[in-house]
Amino acid sequence: MISEPDPTAAKLFSAFIASNQFSLVLLVCLFIGVVFYQQTTSPARLAVILVPVILLMINFIANLVLRKVFVTKPALLVFHMALFVMVVLLILGQLTYLKGTLELGSREEFNGQLENVQSGPWHDYYQLLNKKFTNLGFSIHYHKGVMRDNTINRIQLLQKGGNSQIIEIGDHIPLVIGHYRFYTTHNKGYAPLFRWTPAGGDSFMGSVHLPAYPIHEYKQAKEWLLPQTQQKIWTMLVIEEDVLPEHRDFDFRIPYKHHLVVRVGEKRYTLKEGDEITLASGVLRYDSLTSWMGYKVDYDWTRSWLLITCLIALLSLSLHYIIQFRDSIRQSSS
Repeated sequence: MISEPDPTAAKLFSAFIASNQFSLVLLVCLFIGVVFYQQTTSPARLAVILVPVILLMINFIANLVLRKVFVTKPALLVFHMALFVMVVLLILGQLTYLKGTLELGSREEFNGQLENVQSGPWHDYYQLLNKKFTNLGFSIHYHKGVMRDNTINRIQLLQKGGNSQIIEIGDHIPLVIGHYRFYTTHNKGYAPLFRWTPAGGDSFMGSVHLPAYPIHEYKQAKEWLLPQTQQKIWTMLVIEEDVLPEHRDFDFRIPYKHHLVVRVGEKRYTLKEGDEITLASGVLRYDSLTSWMGYKVDYDWTRSWLLITCLIALLSLSLHYIIQFRDSIRQSSS
């Protein structure tokens, strides 16, 4: 014989789920979970926040259904519903966010690849493979004492239908593609442009991004590999003029007077623009000196929805207190 469930136990369980004591325990657990989330990079760290948040949502719904709270206070109900939606959006934001960086040389096209990527488990990183734009170069004004001003970066954005649009972005004015935001950074520098012609093959061009300038003013050197070979090339930029005059304002620019010091194995070469090095595997030609810009990338589709929800929460809470203030005045006057 199957015994029927005890209705008393069900009522006690429902009362506990909707109780303020259960809410307090969940809030303490959520606080501990947030601290753990901030202090670790474990893949399971999101679950430590999700579990108490989901239980808090159940607790909130139980309060509405069983205890019928906020029935006579609709403005306060809207406020709590807005908080409910904000929590959901924050969770979805953590599941779908993306942060990353990239570097583009002058006239270089973005190919969808990022560096230093951090993303939520639900983010489709390969969406970026369909995004096309080209870095046309940048200008930065410096004040006396080498104090950097705003960055102005010209971008050529490829649109549907093959048309292109040229726009200007900066440190606080991003390139917005869908929900992706590309910001310029202080990370930028010089990039020697080489033409490599392998023996018996077609030539192609590429740039080598030297360390950021002027933060690494005296470390403008880098070792790199020749394409399709294991040959290491060490390259150093030697600037022969003062491009950082501390006593006056100036603009970031490519130095007119400069040369490269290139080391291949035990051999050392000094290259001006247009000079070539003949190697066993091909010919390396120094074409010109260009620049590169570092970008930070941010993706968060919940940003605008969170703003709307916050405004609704503030307005509804303000309305609640206005109603309370009005009622208290009426009671005191009667």
